[in-house]
Amino acid sequence: MTHPVHTLVTLDERRDTTGHHVSLRGRLDIHTVPDLRLVLHRIVDDGSDDLLLDLAECEIGDATGFGVIVECLRRARRGSRTFCIVEADQRTRRLLHRARLAHVVGQTESADGAAVG
Repeated sequence: MTHPVHTLVTLDERRDTTGHHVSLRGRLDIHTVPDLRLVLHRIVDDGSDDLLLDLAECEIGDATGFGVIVECLRRARRGSRTFCIVEADQRTRRLLHRARLAHVVGQTESADGAAVG
């Protein structure tokens, strides 16, 4: 019997004048979320500046993966912290729209300066 291989999720973070940037790469699913959840909770709880989440290289694999994003949003709101998804693929944008959370996806500018999002 073969066992499925689970990819790792990597997290990069940096702070600048626009806020606390967190970039996730990999697949968010029931296998990868437990450890990531603890790190994300720490990031949300330990800051007060805007939290900017980049999901451009992240795939939402299942409801657990989507749930950890919603948890971050709710946790940030409870702490009066601004939460914004600055990049996301079209599938993630559709999921957020269907969950009536499209307002957390910020607009970004394309190379020609036009608003995208």
